[in-house]
Amino acid sequence: MPMTTQKPQWIASEGGPLVMMPRSKASSWNGVEGDHYDDACQIDDFAGVLKRSWGDILVLGDEPAQTTLIVRQDGLALLRWLHAPSEQDLLELALRWAPEDPPSPVERLSIRLLDEPYILFDSVQHGQSIEPMDLQPPPSARTLTTFVVKDEDKQVGFILHRFDHTLSKGHLTLVPRE
Repeated sequence: MPMTTQKPQWIASEGGPLVMMPRSKASSWNGVEGDHYDDACQIDDFAGVLKRSWGDILVLGDEPAQTTLIVRQDGLALLRWLHAPSEQDLLELALRWAPEDPPSPVERLSIRLLDEPYILFDSVQHGQSIEPMDLQPPPSARTLTTFVVKDEDKQVGFILHRFDHTLSKGHLTLVPRE
């Protein structure tokens, strides 16, 4: 699979989590006007899910970092910018970093995705008035594997959420941090 070569679209929040859900279901999201924003804020891991009868809503918890979608050699991933001198430095490391390199995954999350277009947006927004980033998760992706990568020499840090095709046991597997 080719790696991203075009300039990515970044999305940021007003301070709360970002959520990813099917475009077809987005109008049902009530954001801060209802209880959906509060539900999303209950996720205090790097990522979590809100269960719905039709599938899962992915919530990017922990901290409200700018996020983009990248295509790496090992597949599609959400990249969250923690720190870097420039976008170019961040993207270069995120695209060439290999999961065999330290660190190990910090989370593996089972997720039920529909085979249709998704959007990523600020959870505070109402589904009728969102400013989303469009994405299409890979067909049959069932696990989101999360890595926190820091290269102090290059002064780059990021969170990488990789869509995988394997199903982990249980809903969430936390991998101890070293």
